[in-house]
Amino acid sequence: MLSNQTFLSSLTRFSILSLGVLASFGMINRSPILAQMAQSNFTLANGVYLYGQSPEAEEIGQEYLVFKVHQGKVIGAIYLPQSEFNCFSGTLTANQMNLSIIDPNDGKKYPYPIAMKASSPVASQGQVSSEVILEGYHRLTKISNNDHRILKTCLQPN
Repeated sequence: MLSNQTFLSSLTRFSILSLGVLASFGMINRSPILAQMAQSNFTLANGVYLYGQSPEAEEIGQEYLVFKVHQGKVIGAIYLPQSEFNCFSGTLTANQMNLSIIDPNDGKKYPYPIAMKASSPVASQGQVSSEVILEGYHRLTKISNNDHRILKTCLQPN
């Protein structure tokens, strides 16, 4: 492993000059991007999401989550296609969705945590964006009418 001193002494005058020129023109200003990348706290923005164990929608035998996020709160459903669904509610923490799945028969709630992580960040025009990955699930972008119907049922107050 190279120490900082060894690394700096191995740079040529040309590469140091090049970095200085790029930095002076504002072409290297990575500190905001690096600071954003270093943050371990990330979350899902407000909106409606669909995640599935399969990267394809409506695959028989695969589990899907359709949910709405609003200010760190989550309400939605977990379902298997052509089967029943269970509503859930929960909260988002730094690296996890803490869900409580509701048994429709007795109303009892069961904890169901799902780990979250950010995909590799992509820097574009000074912004860092990364998609949130739910452990064991794939993000699906097309939310069907049936998904909306299921979600609407779970969003209705009891």
